[in-house]
Amino acid sequence: MSAVSVGPNTFNVTVKQVSGTNSSGLGSAFNVGSLAPVTGTALSSPGELLTVDIKVENPRGEANSVTATVSDQSGSNAFFGEGTLHWDEGETGELWIQFTDFPPQADQVTPTGSCEYALISSGADVAVRVFTV
Repeated sequence: MSAVSVGPNTFNVTVKQVSGTNSSGLGSAFNVGSLAPVTGTALSSPGELLTVDIKVENPRGEANSVTATVSDQSGSNAFFGEGTLHWDEGETGELWIQFTDFPPQADQVTPTGSCEYALISSGADVAVRVFTV
């Protein structure tokens, strides 16, 4: 059964399966595969706390796993989030994963406004769209 699981190395950020996004934007779209991992920077909207929503679609019905991570780009390693989206053989459709509740920056006052993300598939290419709030 398709599902999202939280990685054991996650700290100082909440990782969970969700059913959609509250973002009003179109997000960034690309394909991710085992030979075509994707990295990027997620930025929060002005005045909003950082939330990263990622939609992954597995259209082929092949068994597949996609690992999504977020990390602290400031170099202070204040947080790390990891989740795996998994489909069994014969399953198609989309799964959503959300990263939220980021800690404040090193001054302990300023909210975290950005993070690095990375995605890689264990099998065939999948369609991905990354949203931020």
